[in-house]
Amino acid sequence: MGFSLVPQNARELWKEWELRFLVLLSLFLQLTLATQGSRRRSMYKYWIQVVVWTTYLSADSIATLTLGVLSNRLANIKEAKGMIDPKSQITAFWAPFLLLHLGGPDTITAYALEDNELWLRQLARLCVQVGLACYIYFMALSGTTLSILAAGMSLVGFIKYAERTWCLYFASEGRLRDSMLSLPDFGPIYPRIMEQYTLKKEEGYRVSIDEVTEVLAPEDLSVNSSQVIDEEKATTLVKAYELFKIFKLLFVGLILNSGDLEASKRMFMNRSMDSTMAFGIVEIELGFMYDLLYTKALLLNRAWGTIRWVINLSVPCAVLVFFSLQDRKDYPKVDVCITFLLVSVAILLEMYSVLLAISSDWVDHWRLQRPEASTMSSAVAFLQICPSKRWSNSVAQFSLLGLSIRKRNRIFHKCPRLAKLNEKLEKNFHIDYKVFKTNMKEWILGHMRDTVKYLAQNRSTGGLTTLKMEASDVLKTSNNVHLNWSVKEIEFDQSILIWHIATELCHYNDHDNRQNHSSEDVTNYKMSKLVSRYVLYLLVLHPSMLPTGIGVLRYEDTSVDAQKFFEDKLAVLSKKETITISSIVKKWVMNLFKKEEHVHTNVKSCNKAHKSTESRDLCEVCHHLLQVKTQLPAKKISRGQSRSVLFDACHLASQLNKIESGDFGRKWSLIGKVWAKFLIYAASQSKGNEHSESLSRGGELLSHVWLLMAHLGVAEPVQTSEAQCITKLIVN
Repeated sequence: MGFSLVPQNARELWKEWELRFLVLLSLFLQLTLATQGSRRRSMYKYWIQVVVWTTYLSADSIATLTLGVLSNRLANIKEAKGMIDPKSQITAFWAPFLLLHLGGPDTITAYALEDNELWLRQLARLCVQVGLACYIYFMALSGTTLSILAAGMSLVGFIKYAERTWCLYFASEGRLRDSMLSLPDFGPIYPRIMEQYTLKKEEGYRVSIDEVTEVLAPEDLSVNSSQVIDEEKATTLVKAYELFKIFKLLFVGLILNSGDLEASKRMFMNRSMDSTMAFGIVEIELGFMYDLLYTKALLLNRAWGTIRWVINLSVPCAVLVFFSLQDRKDYPKVDVCITFLLVSVAILLEMYSVLLAISSDWVDHWRLQRPEASTMSSAVAFLQICPSKRWSNSVAQFSLLGLSIRKRNRIFHKCPRLAKLNEKLEKNFHIDYKVFKTNMKEWILGHMRDTVKYLAQNRSTGGLTTLKMEASDVLKTSNNVHLNWSVKEIEFDQSILIWHIATELCHYNDHDNRQNHSSEDVTNYKMSKLVSRYVLYLLVLHPSMLPTGIGVLRYEDTSVDAQKFFEDKLAVLSKKETITISSIVKKWVMNLFKKEEHVHTNVKSCNKAHKSTESRDLCEVCHHLLQVKTQLPAKKISRGQSRSVLFDACHLASQLNKIESGDFGRKWSLIGKVWAKFLIYAASQSKGNEHSESLSRGGELLSHVWLLMAHLGVAEPVQTSEAQCITKLIVN
């Protein structure tokens, strides 16, 4: 007799409840995926991404495993008894619901863009799983009282699964690009025209050519003001929908027509277009693109959407009614309860899907096309009770100096093997977020319009290549040519790091001097820091969204250099304090009922009490960095051994602090302009597929700036076509 670690009773209990547990787990995963899958488009929180990622990967595996366990169990029972007893027939009835689970919720078909490219694999799985469900049906349910109910649910499950596969196929890069390509225009047949021309010439006629230029009538973007939707919101929605049909080409790398760009540019350069409407239009467009790439919206917003909702709601409701009326005495009560739960949840999830779809921008745009007294439109408006945010409406913030301060308290600092894991966790868990407010939109849009005017004045230089020189020209026009070394003769990622650290140092230096200045100066002061930390966040966490370079390597060297400097200084300032887990707990208990004020001990330039030790230490370190003498170039001293730019940034900060003898407004106006140009240049150099990917994690400000710049006429490549003409032969 062999020895087993698992007792016999536990094995028998697991054998009895294994299938039930797996079915309930599959149901739970579907509920989680349906509710949380739609939230990730508007949530930046890391735990949401982890939950959705885990659930998305587990849901298919659990449903497939459950189908396999079910078919194997039924096959063993039939082989042993020669027939399927009623006790097992009700478990066979669960197979269509597992097929329904494999179809997934309407709110998420793909977690990432790569999932769309695997549509062929999903098609193979569809064939296998549908075949397995049919095998279970004919083996265990054929000729039974549950056969009709199972056939109806199998139809619903097949529809859901086939829809998911079709949406993955349509959202794949190649198919999506092909769907956006216009039909080729061959133009007039040249040999035929020349034949007619020659023939008329030989007959003695005078033949000339006349051209009639086609002028496209401007599209009517007005809306019916009598609709229930607010008129301003309706106008924004209509403009966004029409522009999306044109600018969605950018997401798949296709070229735009210069005429479309000019029309869009006139619209967005018009001063009647304020920042709220401009960013609102872009926000809706990006929401449309998210729906096309990651949900079943493409199918749901067609006539088929109404048909499938009728089927997917009526069939489960009918199954619920008939199963309730059926004699269930031969079935175990536990299995009956699970069956009722499966049917009820299927109905609730479909109703939830309908309410989400009705509350979408697609349906709002559909309503605007209907007559004002339409009964259907009124009914839809009444059911719009689940509005959702289009994106996170937040800007990520990442500080090199702040993270370097916190590295003193690493969790795995004594375990070199886990150093990389610790570093990755630090980067992700030390990201702060700021709400994207109206004044930020105004500030960014104003600089973008200035950039468009700058490009119009420098057409001869070239398109987007001119943007790289704009920051340098800003320094020249403000009589600060001596700062050109920080933007002109070095790589873009190097400029980002140097200006980021310099901005942090200047920000702490001027923190107490901002009260007595105008609101415009204070806005430049705040926005410079916000954009600085956001662009560094992109460089460190999402470097593929920025122009190629060695920014990550340069960041690592600078971070190590900063940490060494901090450790030397903070060892003195903090009296070589060593923080342990026990001291942290003790400190937390002491501060539970008493708010501690962290006061400086060695920095006389700052008299305020900070809210945390990190804030105090950061302020002290910034003070000491500003005291560093930078007469000698840091590059020559390092001799290429390190890519750190820490002391180059200190040199830039000292130069910035000397502008106009400490003129607060002039200094922060210059810093703000430089960061605005950095942000615009980074957006103009980014690729459409990177922005498509960012939509799945709550959206990025860079995506909004990128698409808004395209609306302002800054996009490449562009099809520079002449005006459309019709050529006619005039015979006299």
